[in-house]
Amino acid sequence: MLSKTVYPQLDTIRYNKDRPLIICDADEVIFNFMDEFINFLGKEELIFSWESYALSGNIIDKKGKQISDKVIKYLIKKFFSECTCNMKLIKGVKKSLIQLSNYFNILILSNIPFQHYGKRKLALKENKLDFPFIANIGEKGNTCFAILKMFKQKTWFIDDSPFQIYSVKKINPTISTILFVANKKLAKLIDKEKCWDYYSNSWKENKNILLN
Repeated sequence: MLSKTVYPQLDTIRYNKDRPLIICDADEVIFNFMDEFINFLGKEELIFSWESYALSGNIIDKKGKQISDKVIKYLIKKFFSECTCNMKLIKGVKKSLIQLSNYFNILILSNIPFQHYGKRKLALKENKLDFPFIANIGEKGNTCFAILKMFKQKTWFIDDSPFQIYSVKKINPTISTILFVANKKLAKLIDKEKCWDYYSNSWKENKNILLN
C-alpha cells in the first residue's frame, strides 16, 4: 500500500514517452550515505559495527551495547535533518546520470522522511542532478508498481538494498534490477541469496549494463 505522501508526488512526474526509465535510489547510490552517517554517529559517541547489511543491530555505544530500534529511528530522523545537504556524491554518478539522461528518463526514488523532501531536492539540484524525485516510505515495490501503471516503457531499478530489490521484483518481475554497492565494507555483507538481475560496484559498470 502506498503512503499518502507518495500519491501527490506521482502526479508531478513528466517524462519522454519514447525513452526507457531508470528508477534510481539516492542514499549510497547517488549520495555517500555511509561515510556521512558514520561521521554523524561519531559525534553522537556511537559506532557502526559492520555486522550485517542493515542499520538495525549495527549501531552500538562505546561499551558495545546495541542501540534500540526506537533510538535508531530517532537518529535517522536527526541525521537527515542535519546532513541531507552535506553528503558527497558517489564516485562517477554525476557524469553517468547526466550522460544516461540523453537516452533514459531518470526518476530518483529515495526513502527519506517526507519533511526533508525539500532538502534532498535542493541537494540534487545543487549537484546538477535535478531529476524528478519521489520521497518514499518503506518497501519500494508498491511505488514502482504505481509508476509502471503510468509508464509502459522498459524500466530499470537501481538500489543498494537487496531487500528493496526483492520488494520490487516480487511485484514487478518485468523490471530489470541492478544491485549497486560501491562501499567495499557493505559489499562483504551482502546476503548470498541473489534476487537481482545484475550486480555492480561502480557507476562505470552501471552505464555498461544499461547501455549494452
